Amino acid sequence: MYIKSFNNDWYFWREKDAFSLIWDIPENARRIDLPHDAMLESTPSAESRNGGNTGYRDGDVYIYVKRIFIPEEAAQKTLIIKFEGVYMNAFVYVNGQQAGKNVYGYSVFYVALNDYIEYGKENEIRVQVRAGAMTNSRWYSGAGIYRDVWLLESDITYLEPDGVQIRTEYADEEYAVLEVKSEIHNRHFQYQNLVLESVITDDDGNLIATER
Repeated sequence: MYIKSFNNDWYFWREKDAFSLIWDIPENARRIDLPHDAMLESTPSAESRNGGNTGYRDGDVYIYVKRIFIPEEAAQKTLIIKFEGVYMNAFVYVNGQQAGKNVYGYSVFYVALNDYIEYGKENEIRVQVRAGAMTNSRWYSGAGIYRDVWLLESDITYLEPDGVQIRTEYADEEYAVLEVKSEIHNRHFQYQNLVLESVITDDDGNLIATER
């Protein structure tokens, strides 16, 4: 799976109405690169309900928008966005349709794009972050898209992100038994005949074990 940074050239602004989605970009929107801590930009106040837990800074509702051209040939690919961390209550929209959400502020999550994008056109990725509920943290959490974002690209049949799991069943100084599990996703409309090969090498790249 090909992975590239999706951090650059986002629009950002604060939205006072948590349930409002205005599908344009207001004049007060700023161009930013991620990661971005929106809470750090707010002014500390002694009246903040978060108190010292977040440096007397309030959370808010934040909007992030990125526009990207998707070529026609991408219809034969799988496109997924990986968010490493959005604090918190993130709702992801692709061309106005909700494509994913994640309420937890510290967990990685993925949003599949193919069912929502328009090929050969410019597409809009919009992330609404509802971080205005207070109190919600025992320490400084920050707010917004505060970790890296990645665009994952693969064929229509692919290994799921984080879909390879390795467990050591037994190990001593000379011998080890490993259990390897791999999760494959097939987006074709028919069965596929595939070969899955698992390879284990040492630190110098020498082949230790292989299974097909």
